[in-house]
Amino acid sequence: NSIDVSITGASQSWSMAPLNGGTTTYQNFYPMSATPLVFQLVFLSCDYAQPLLGNTAVGALPVTDAYEYYNYAGTSSSRLEIKGFGAYVTIPGTTTPVPLPAIYSSPDVVYQFPITFGNTDSSVSGYEVTIPLGGIIGDVTFKRNQKRVNVVDGWGSIATPAGAFDVLRVKSSIDRVDSLITALAPIGFPSKPIEHKWLGKTKKIPVFQTNGTDLAGTFTPNLITFWGQAATGLNQLNESGNAMVYPNPTDGNSTIQYELKQVSDVDILILDMQGKMVGQFHFKQQSTGNHSEGLPLGGLPKGNYLIQCKTGSDLINSKLVKF
Repeated sequence: NSIDVSITGASQSWSMAPLNGGTTTYQNFYPMSATPLVFQLVFLSCDYAQPLLGNTAVGALPVTDAYEYYNYAGTSSSRLEIKGFGAYVTIPGTTTPVPLPAIYSSPDVVYQFPITFGNTDSSVSGYEVTIPLGGIIGDVTFKRNQKRVNVVDGWGSIATPAGAFDVLRVKSSIDRVDSLITALAPIGFPSKPIEHKWLGKTKKIPVFQTNGTDLAGTFTPNLITFWGQAATGLNQLNESGNAMVYPNPTDGNSTIQYELKQVSDVDILILDMQGKMVGQFHFKQQSTGNHSEGLPLGGLPKGNYLIQCKTGSDLINSKLVKF
């Protein structure tokens, strides 16, 4: 499908449905609990993550399990930041991927409310991480320097696979250099990613987003993310037994999905940030397989909550944001 990201200005109409076929890959925003534990420990305060596709995380090096970690900050969570990313990187001359959690020295600011048509802002971020490998290779340093420029270049309505929304459109141009520094020589990987985001009222996650590159005036997307009310699958969660809570963040109710490997009682608790239990649900002798249970949150005030899913001896924690 073609996506016309060139439409800008006031009172515009974008149509992004249907989306199928072609070579574009689709992904979801993930809860923290759906990412590798080694990265969860580093980005504990973050609200959610987004998978990175292909060899885009660290220059042209092969990566697996790569995620960007997002965090709400500022007054009343008015600013969305990327705190950094985590990825398993295969270093030239080695065969075993190593975990690379990289926290930006200053956050990469994606956007900040209040936001209006015509706004422009920018942020500078970067990191430097050294991994001691020993032997012939010695120390390997990963480094990133980048500048993001955000422009609110349109407003109107958008039709997506999840419905129609009134939106502001934000274009982000990123000037990035990733570097790999070894005892032999430094290698730089410059890139200029382009992001387009359509922001819907009351929703702090974009209702639609495209990531890609612009070559000679032609935008080529490599990632599409859109607001939806259901997870597309559990296969990425089943191996580790994690649970998924969605939509998250939410302005209403949510749903928790989880898998049972054996018949078990299940307790689901909702805790506020002071550790006080504000909701409790018990399900007796649930069967094996995938399960989906509604979380009625209508009576709870805005804020951050911890969802605990207890199955036998297992305990899974998921952070939930209500706005």
